[in-house]
Amino acid sequence: MIAPPPVAPVEHLPGYGPVRGRQVAGYVPVSEAQDAHLYVWFIEHADAEPDAPIVLWLNGGPGSSSFLGLFAENGPYRIRPDGTLADNPFGWNTAAGYLMIDQPAGTGLSVVESPEAWARTEEEATRQLLYALQQLFDLLPDLRSRDLYLFGESFAGVYIPMLAHAILQSNDDGGSPIELKGIGVGDGWVDPVLQQRTYGAYAYAHGLIDTSQVAHVHELYGACAAAIERNHPASRQADRICNRIEAYITAVSGGANVYDVRMIGDYDFTPIGTYLDRPDVREALHVDLAAPAWADTSKRVGFLLEKGEQDSVAGLYPALFERLRVLIYNGVFDMDCNFMGTDAWICALDWSFRDEFLSTSRIPWLVDGVLAGRFRRARTLTQLLVDGAGHLVPMDQPQNALRLLEQFLGSGIAGDTSASAEPQPGNGDRLLSPGC
Repeated sequence: MIAPPPVAPVEHLPGYGPVRGRQVAGYVPVSEAQDAHLYVWFIEHADAEPDAPIVLWLNGGPGSSSFLGLFAENGPYRIRPDGTLADNPFGWNTAAGYLMIDQPAGTGLSVVESPEAWARTEEEATRQLLYALQQLFDLLPDLRSRDLYLFGESFAGVYIPMLAHAILQSNDDGGSPIELKGIGVGDGWVDPVLQQRTYGAYAYAHGLIDTSQVAHVHELYGACAAAIERNHPASRQADRICNRIEAYITAVSGGANVYDVRMIGDYDFTPIGTYLDRPDVREALHVDLAAPAWADTSKRVGFLLEKGEQDSVAGLYPALFERLRVLIYNGVFDMDCNFMGTDAWICALDWSFRDEFLSTSRIPWLVDGVLAGRFRRARTLTQLLVDGAGHLVPMDQPQNALRLLEQFLGSGIAGDTSASAEPQPGNGDRLLSPGC
């Protein structure tokens, strides 16, 4: 078995030329057996500040490649129609060192060398990811002492808290220290039972379905909730029963994209695959010769982890609220992981300053004096709604997403402090948050 190319400097990119600043890319193993390797790409802070924090970015899925984030959302480059690269002025590397990882193994450009190495549970995928991250920091020891923030979206609502707990536990047990300071979860998949309960109300409020169709959505949700209850932990069968809800809404609405209800049809990420499958690009990025053609989502990873898609990880979050800074954000046009469902799972949690958080109303979030969304905050937890965005907030609102990151890494999300922080009669949070 020939090992994939190890992490090495990236000096130039086809269609772009010599890169600016320090970049390294390649493979790190997921275990001592070294029978699977995760692909990583680290891009240093644009101003090369030696103490700049590091943001680790993970896309969700399960099985979605983090190259989606790098090229379509918050990375330093955009792919032009002619296949060349342009600088992204709102890349998150302007605020921090940017680290993307394709995980679990088999996702994107990551590779699996033996059948036993495929992660079959989220817990196993987390162990592999932590091992790989530790290996990367051993290879690049100057990164280990820098503040680390974990960010991701969608099913990263599962990945991020699990990795955060694993890092904190490793630190507590005397493992090689990782300076984890905070996490950010965008449009996160966290508590499926509560989140899917909001689909009917959200779809009706956005004009996707009528009142009679709302009733059918509620019937489909009832079957979904019952399937989850029958199969605890949940199962592939439960996931497929629950998927009927969004499939129905898409069908009767004329093809609405559940990730951005302003759209008809799916996203198109083929330019990313076209670029990453070029031999000269693969050589420049130290991609393993055995790596398959790039796909935005690995079907095998998705199949293996599907049985856990309807399980809740909400219970992991309260302990993180106590030890880290946490940002939970949603694009207001995302139905799949909508803000109403986020309200629901946050409100259902029991944690030490729950009442303080829930008694705080949303206030306007301003970017350069312009309304960009609304947020509420108490102690370490900030919840933000981003206007003009669907599921992929950094793609839809790149400038505001960068400001979101900058503010979170700094003194916190800032808004119109003249707005009342006291709950008002008829507070929308109470109307839209079941169980609050």
